Amino acid sequence: MNARRTTRRTAAFTLIELLVVIAIIAILAGLLLPTLGTAKARAERLKCTSQMKQLGLAFSLFLTDHNDQYPPAVYRTGDYMYQLTWDDLLHRYIGGFDRYQDLILGITDGAKCPKLLQCPADRNKITISYAQFGQRRTYAMNGANVISPGPLPEPLHGVGVYIQNNNGSLPPEDPPGYKSGAVPSPSDTLLLVEQPNGRNIAGNDWPSFSVAPTEGAGNPAGFTGDCFQISKSQFGYGKAAYGLHGGRFNYLFHDGHVAIHRITETVGLGTTNAPKGMWTVTPGD
Repeated sequence: MNARRTTRRTAAFTLIELLVVIAIIAILAGLLLPTLGTAKARAERLKCTSQMKQLGLAFSLFLTDHNDQYPPAVYRTGDYMYQLTWDDLLHRYIGGFDRYQDLILGITDGAKCPKLLQCPADRNKITISYAQFGQRRTYAMNGANVISPGPLPEPLHGVGVYIQNNNGSLPPEDPPGYKSGAVPSPSDTLLLVEQPNGRNIAGNDWPSFSVAPTEGAGNPAGFTGDCFQISKSQFGYGKAAYGLHGGRFNYLFHDGHVAIHRITETVGLGTTNAPKGMWTVTPGD
């Protein structure tokens, strides 16, 4: 019996040995966690890239079916609830099954909304109280025109036109938009940008389009508010996702390719609050 007791004592760990093992595990965890965090961020960025490419394919299919015409960013009537956004118009091309009557109501039901509209790195919550049933939408069309129904003017920015009809009628199932010929340099012109914003909700008109990387004076139509990749909102929209992508955003171009850039790399001869470069349809800006 004494021999057995001696064996148990010599086989047991002492408190000091346990503390040493715990310390080693803590050190290893400290070394591995940043690597795991980097790998997770990279995986989220790659998934975002894949989603934007799928959206680019949906735009191409839409062009084929609609006489080489892009969807507008939004067609809104005088009644707030009646509107169609670009993601509504692409709904059937990205796996959605809602009817036109369901899509015109301003907020798409999150239970039926295609999930690829939200980047996995975009963790902003919906901040509109009456829209909690909806789904966040990370992406926005590059554009800055707000017009009434009628002939489309030369695009000030991108092709994401905002059409507002105040007669209160239902929006047309096939609203007008710019032809692909309006973009002379498809490989250098932005079509969709990441705009991680708590008010950016699938089916909602504002902000279905993006004016600039950052908010400030000088944007083409004098916008303020939420239609910027990084806004001045109290919620700090855009900053978190920008950080998770390593200080960069993903961008979809008109030729269908997706590239990741710092916002300063996209503005050409302009500034982040009054961009040119990739943001305009004019080559050489």
